[in-house]
Amino acid sequence: RHLSSDSLEGRKTGTRGADSAPTYIERAFARAGLRTIGGGYAQRFSFRTRRGTMLTGTNVVGYLPGLADPSRYLVVSAHYDHLGVIDGQIYNGADDNASGVAAMLAMASWIARHPPRASVIFVAFDAEEQGSQGARAFVAGPPVARDSILLDVNLDMISRSARGEVYVVGTHHWPALAPYVQREAERSAVTLRPGHDTPGLPPGEDWTNASDQGPFHAAGIPFLYFGVEDHPDYHRPTDDMNRIDPKFYVAVANAILDVVLMLDSEQPVLRTR
Repeated sequence: RHLSSDSLEGRKTGTRGADSAPTYIERAFARAGLRTIGGGYAQRFSFRTRRGTMLTGTNVVGYLPGLADPSRYLVVSAHYDHLGVIDGQIYNGADDNASGVAAMLAMASWIARHPPRASVIFVAFDAEEQGSQGARAFVAGPPVARDSILLDVNLDMISRSARGEVYVVGTHHWPALAPYVQREAERSAVTLRPGHDTPGLPPGEDWTNASDQGPFHAAGIPFLYFGVEDHPDYHRPTDDMNRIDPKFYVAVANAILDVVLMLDSEQPVLRTR
């Protein structure tokens, strides 16, 4: 509700709204008991836009140490930026992607009370709408050794679906992840559909690089991306809190948490395509 409120003015990277969102996320990380990594939660980065302008963004990064294998890391990510104000209208981005961030914060709070085996890094990325610039910066200079990152679980648009389904992208590229998705699909309250990641799909249908999992994949880090198909309010000023389906949203968040917990418990060998 807060992240998609008018007060954050659509959270466009480099604007006042996007600059205030990290403070809210940092406070949520602190309340959950996440530790800082690399000197603080806020990690700044700079990039050049498609028009040649230099912008500075802020990723918010925290982690929970693992009890059994703290030197191995699962990453759970979601981008908090959106489109800002266009022609006087605020694009609040409730589904895209306040939904992913809020679910990630809830997952962080739960996992903090049920310590994981491996360490878990939680990242709220900035500048996804500018070409996954926050994820690019994170992968280029990760706060831990890149080889110690087991995989990225990325959440982007998970709060509504007319069909009651959410897609899970990545099992084509990383087949060792498929059994975990299938296991959860058999018991989940929502429909989990692997797909949108095979060669030869029509333009726009391959989501391998459609969100912040893309830079991880390019670096050879396995990923699962959870997201719904585009709906009528996608990238529209009508993507507001009142359009979210709470029952579906909670069920999706629980399903993602279940998959993360399975992966943490079993830590499969993944780095073979």
